[in-house]
Amino acid sequence: MQGLICNTRLEMNHIVESLHHAGQSRIWVILILSFFMSCDPSKKSGAELKQGKSYFLQKIDSIRINRDNAIRLLDFHPSKNHFLAYDLITEEFLIVDGNGRVLEASNLVGEGPNEYNSSLLAASFNQEGGGYFLQSSNEFLWYNPDWELEDRLRFASSIFIRFYSGPRLEVPYFRYEDDSSPHFFTNFFSGVNNGIRGIDEGSESDYLIEFYNPGRESLEWGLANKKELLPGLMEASGPEPTKPTQVFALDRKTNKLYLTFEQSGEIGVYDIAGNFELEERLTFIHNDFSVMKNARNRSVFQFDEDLLGILYFEGLSEAATESRKADDPDYFPYGDPGLYQLIILQDGVQQEEEIAFPAGCEPHAEIVVLPGRRLLIRDRYRGEDEPTYSTYSIFELKSDR
Repeated sequence: MQGLICNTRLEMNHIVESLHHAGQSRIWVILILSFFMSCDPSKKSGAELKQGKSYFLQKIDSIRINRDNAIRLLDFHPSKNHFLAYDLITEEFLIVDGNGRVLEASNLVGEGPNEYNSSLLAASFNQEGGGYFLQSSNEFLWYNPDWELEDRLRFASSIFIRFYSGPRLEVPYFRYEDDSSPHFFTNFFSGVNNGIRGIDEGSESDYLIEFYNPGRESLEWGLANKKELLPGLMEASGPEPTKPTQVFALDRKTNKLYLTFEQSGEIGVYDIAGNFELEERLTFIHNDFSVMKNARNRSVFQFDEDLLGILYFEGLSEAATESRKADDPDYFPYGDPGLYQLIILQDGVQQEEEIAFPAGCEPHAEIVVLPGRRLLIRDRYRGEDEPTYSTYSIFELKSDR
């Protein structure tokens, strides 16, 4: 029954106090009405959030990739059981099988017909059609399975982002049912602050997402930058207005966008094919989250259509950070697995307890979502010399019932 009560307790207290002298019967009528009224059917109350299952992460496998250089895993192809990886030193793209064996290494940097010379932000498998997608702030490259260039799209995005260590993200692309060519975001990447600048900043015509429409061969805008359409933000720690950083998961099967911000307790679910219409708000509660300590949501994971995970960094004060650095000069708060927790939402209902991030893994490195409610996470390297391999652990999300 508590799950039906909306978060209006403070308002009701005020009403009850103001009508206290009108008689007890009148107060009871108000209380009964408040019980059955729905404030917002798209939001879950705090009581509902604590009625879910209890989930946990169980390690089920591991992968070792023998490579002298540092690598970064970017994407996974389920039917081929292949990973797309990037060598940070040689700038080669690698195809790695499910056992960690490097099958291919392709260097595409240059001025040739199949090469690029832009600073890449993202790379992905073309999951639906075979081949690969690469993307920078001004270029989209479409390769076939043999790394031969099928198409090169140049565009003038509203912002310019540069990663000096090569691609870090998956390409945020999507398709409509009757369209074989991909649409893709050009200014909107998960965990990358772009200032949320739109076509008319500060006006109602401002939008968050710039994307390429292949049907019109032009850039367009979607998702209006209006407070009532976006996940709510937590109170800022400083006097300057915040420029929120988006954190999201994109479901290409249903064309749904699951969007939150680094400092938010809500996820907005948007229908991309329906002009980014807001379908639902999902509320979640952090056990330990301090904006003053730079806490932030790190990732949104979609395990199933109705099962989401939010990985967040609890934050650490400057005094505590300095204290830990005194004992360990190499201490880095964002790399401390003990400061990360995972929230699970099942059908919009939050699980009973948060899940501690695996102690032997790197929360600040890449994390790849695999089919079957699994996560692939880089292991922490504890050696003193330069590693000649990379190891990853695979965890399955399980429930106790």
